Amino acid sequence: MKHEKEFGTLIAAAVRQAKTELRDQQGIEDLFGFALCTDDDVRTLYHVACTPQWVREKESGYPGIGFIYVEWEHSADDTLFAGLSAKAASLADQKYPSSAEWATERDRRFETLVLALQECRDGRVFAEDTFLCVGSTDPSDHLEALAMNAVDRLNSPKVADQFADLLGYAKHRRNA
Repeated sequence: MKHEKEFGTLIAAAVRQAKTELRDQQGIEDLFGFALCTDDDVRTLYHVACTPQWVREKESGYPGIGFIYVEWEHSADDTLFAGLSAKAASLADQKYPSSAEWATERDRRFETLVLALQECRDGRVFAEDTFLCVGSTDPSDHLEALAMNAVDRLNSPKVADQFADLLGYAKHRRNA
């Protein structure tokens, strides 16, 4: 548990730094969305973002693109998350007594990413209407369910409903 809290603290710091770099080095003041991306084993980690202007430019030809984080084109320096990605891989590569325990630890790593974004949301790093997400780049049903739960927790009900409807993730809601 201690390593998860420390890992989460480092992730939240990297998110804050990425947000600052997007503003200071790229002139991006307003974000439509910010996502922490991983894989189904939660062994990799990187970030992406998109602006409202970018979404407006793209959405006529690609409805829902504002919620499809794998298509987003903005990011800060990749090195911010390189060490964290290596740490996630190290945690994923540990020996576990069973595949069930490995899966539990994978879900804990995912939860650590969610809590880091929640810390940033609570700390007003992002505007209230900025869409926040944690998700896999090629998700299994299980990771889709974890992503939907994260979106429900990190965003307003209206935004979470839009995400669920546009991506077909409503089936993964706990009360669905």
